[in-house]
Amino acid sequence: MPGKMNPKKPPIAAVIDIDSSELRLHIAQARTHPESEREGVRYLESLRYPLSLGRDTFHAGKMRFDKVDRACEVIKNFLLAAKGYGVRHVRTVANAEAREAMNIDYILDQIKIKTGVNVDLMDDLDEKRLIYKLLSHYAEDSLKQSALMVYIGTGNIGVNLLENGRVPQTWNIPVGSLRMGELFGQLQEYTREFHRLLEEYLMSFTQHLAAAIPQGIAHFIVSGQEIDLIARLTGVDAADAPLFALPRACLLELGEKIKRKTPERIAAEFNLPIEKADALLPAVCIYQNLLALTQAQTLSASRMLPCDAVLFDMLHPKRFAAMDKRLARSTEISVRLLAERYRCNMAHGKQVRDFALAIFDKLKKLHGLGTRDKLLLNVAAILHETGEFVNIRDHHLHSYDIVRASDIVGLGAKETEIVALICRYHSWLAPWEGDACYAVLEREEKVRVSKLVALLKLADALDRSYTQKFSEIDTRLTDGALTITVSTQTNAALEQWAFAEKGQFFAEVFGLKAQLRVRKV
Repeated sequence: MPGKMNPKKPPIAAVIDIDSSELRLHIAQARTHPESEREGVRYLESLRYPLSLGRDTFHAGKMRFDKVDRACEVIKNFLLAAKGYGVRHVRTVANAEAREAMNIDYILDQIKIKTGVNVDLMDDLDEKRLIYKLLSHYAEDSLKQSALMVYIGTGNIGVNLLENGRVPQTWNIPVGSLRMGELFGQLQEYTREFHRLLEEYLMSFTQHLAAAIPQGIAHFIVSGQEIDLIARLTGVDAADAPLFALPRACLLELGEKIKRKTPERIAAEFNLPIEKADALLPAVCIYQNLLALTQAQTLSASRMLPCDAVLFDMLHPKRFAAMDKRLARSTEISVRLLAERYRCNMAHGKQVRDFALAIFDKLKKLHGLGTRDKLLLNVAAILHETGEFVNIRDHHLHSYDIVRASDIVGLGAKETEIVALICRYHSWLAPWEGDACYAVLEREEKVRVSKLVALLKLADALDRSYTQKFSEIDTRLTDGALTITVSTQTNAALEQWAFAEKGQFFAEVFGLKAQLRVRKV
């Protein structure tokens, strides 16, 4: 009788993370927790090398090349370590703060030349989306019914409001532990009330959150670089669990211990490197200020960072893709709230959205766009007239400014910019090389934006009167033409005129004539 075949070995992946304060290597293997059948990772090796690149960026606006040379040597050693585990593909990422370095393009070029590694440069919103997806995967459903989910980076904070398992609102705040230390570090030597300065500075951001966040939030889910250190200093056993409990009282007690001490004294008392001591007090102040917006008596804390989410995605790509679908529903809620805030005509927005998505689906083989593009078109259709809140004249330009400055759940900075551009061009203006907003895009992105703009222009024309004359549309694609047939009891001359005008750009992009047929009922 033949013996049983060995089960397929779980995949192994590796991530190199270029962070503001250190370089990290994580090598991990996919695993499923038998008790819950929930996907996870088993870390085989985690290496760290302290190297403060972020401090140079915050202070001087540039990274020093001598430190980059050291980083390249570390990266090459990390690659050798990964090779020892049989890892063929190592993904290298850099955190959002690296984008602030004026010489970042030269830095990434040198890393490529000296190590052969292409570095994926994340933006703030991408980091927050990654960590949200990972934490929401591990968090129990009971936590997600009423919680603030917070990721505190070295330079920025991401805050998500969770209600009934959805994320109706998100905020991206330009504050972080290292950034605050660099802003005010010198003042700490001259005052014992340094913590009050930090708290007052934070208040300028958190008072806005306090007005927007409903009272009675039950839970506080948090991740950040300093959380592991805080757990150790408070005597909390973080174990190896993705989430662990950190009592509120322990955090407050640690704050009292360190708030009047200099980084040098904190480093000496707790046996810490000065870089970690520098960031500790700002981090604790941030946690305390945000925690005060909730009723949580225990923090659900995680040591996981965006690089851990990247690793999870490499090992469980299908699961991570499924999370995007759930997050898309939160995106729609967030967008509706944003549209209501700017007093958009919701009936018009929904009508335009329905028509735009119907046209999108009919032209799948022609436009070659994907599920993510459909979501961006959905968002742009609801938000395309937010600019009327400022004024009707040139409202499309104001829509662009409002959207690109907004925090939209589930969208990264690049995707938010694409949505803003679609809004900018939905009216009479069309994408052209003379417009700086459009000219800076890569060629592929220009084509992507133009396709989505062409679809939205047609959909918007079908409700030019804002009266929802057509309850549904019939879309047919034939050789050389896109024909949209509508039925109505009222005069549709305005829509026919608008459709003919906006159909010109559609023909430019797709090489097809767009024609509207009106059937009287």
